[in-house]
Amino acid sequence: MSPSASALLSFALSRALVIVVALLAISLFPIATPCGQSCHLSSVPILDIAARWDGGWYLGIARDGYGHAEGAQTDLAFFPLYPALMRALGALAGGSDDAYLAAGVVLSNVALLVAVVLLARLVALDHGPAVAASAVALLLVFPTTVILSSVYAESLFLACAVAALYFARTGRWGWAGLAGMLGALARPFGFLIALALAVEYVAQRRRHVAGVAAVALPVVAFVSWMAALALMTGDRFAFFTAQAAYGRRAGLPTGAVGDLFDPSAYGNPWFIVAFGGLVAILVVLSWRLLRPSLAAFGTVFLLASVSTGTLTSFLRYALAVFTAFVALAALRSPWARRAYVVAASTTAVLFTAMFALWYWIG
Repeated sequence: MSPSASALLSFALSRALVIVVALLAISLFPIATPCGQSCHLSSVPILDIAARWDGGWYLGIARDGYGHAEGAQTDLAFFPLYPALMRALGALAGGSDDAYLAAGVVLSNVALLVAVVLLARLVALDHGPAVAASAVALLLVFPTTVILSSVYAESLFLACAVAALYFARTGRWGWAGLAGMLGALARPFGFLIALALAVEYVAQRRRHVAGVAAVALPVVAFVSWMAALALMTGDRFAFFTAQAAYGRRAGLPTGAVGDLFDPSAYGNPWFIVAFGGLVAILVVLSWRLLRPSLAAFGTVFLLASVSTGTLTSFLRYALAVFTAFVALAALRSPWARRAYVVAASTTAVLFTAMFALWYWIG
């Protein structure tokens, strides 16, 4: 089976499992959050489930544009590419809330499909089809996999990041720059793609103006969005102010790691400890197992994920560290992969049900 075909199969099986578990959860158990009708953004069960937590923010931006609430949590913390595409697609379908949510679900899943196909092709270049197929499957059974099919920007960013590295790896720097620029507009850490592109550019030892532009474009896109927010709000640090309202501030991870063992901050930190520790170990190993640009990508995104002042969203952010799953696939230890699949897929079933029932999973 080709890398692309195996990626398609893993995608289909994992998404079917997510849908079945989520629908079973809401049919068998009560919704956890006592917020009445405001918990339900759609009367269509699958759209309602997909819109949990941040989905409501993305729906609001797609429908109404950005707003600004001084001193309160605000949609300025969310980057523009995903809601802009939701708005464009949803408007074509009538412009109702359900249309925007359906656009978000379609966008997330199409982006995920693109991401896993390109990931399989990228990994196969250096490690062959078997490792490529394994890497995709290992990513898709990660505990927070439900978010990849929900109204979140994670899948869109993943598609942009994998595309940027794949095009750079194959010498198509114009496309790499475009994908990197879009990635920088999809997620707050997206501009860090530039570092991995720079490492790949140096590794290829070829000097192209397009390569330099590809490295620069993610940073230019990030700076441009920061400037747009400043013009929109009059606050030069509008994005960072918005992030602070969610308890996120850039800094060393020591405090956040220490808080893991504070019962008032985390009810049960052991999932973060176990899977976060595994991702960190795999990122370290990636410097021995993977191409330097992939190792650099995983390292910088891991460091960014643990340097926000809190680890409450770490298991979601870890989805962007896809190189950790490539490193696990490249290990010469089938037992390690089997143990991971059992632990991760079991936790993924639990987390998918929790997400559908309005429990926080990241």
